[in-house]
Amino acid sequence: MPLDSNINIFQVYEDIEVYDGHLALLVDHLLNHIKVLVAIAHLPGGKNLMNALKRHPLLMEGANDARSPERILMADCIRLLDSLVELARISAYPENSKLAAKELEELQMTIPFLDYRYEDDPFPSDSERE
Repeated sequence: MPLDSNINIFQVYEDIEVYDGHLALLVDHLLNHIKVLVAIAHLPGGKNLMNALKRHPLLMEGANDARSPERILMADCIRLLDSLVELARISAYPENSKLAAKELEELQMTIPFLDYRYEDDPFPSDSERE
């Protein structure tokens, strides 16, 4: 569904520098959740948003969670932020690379990456880049 041409779109960009690939993936995971949260709150539903929601077991149609989608995503964001602090501490030492990879893998099993893209996004999705 195309956006109403009367809607103002403000793009927010911030470069976030990290010095570890695992940490970069975690930051990307968090930012993707925030994009979905904003889309649910402000934008009309579209195909990309529906596809992203299907990737989350608690947001799929028929899921038995009493919380709203916004509450589920905010809880995920808080957990991702907590994990970001822990992973940053672990990845500060190169000898902890395997531990950082394991921590990130376990986190991704419990909080799925939603791979959400805005409608008509010209950039490839993260899954297309891998």
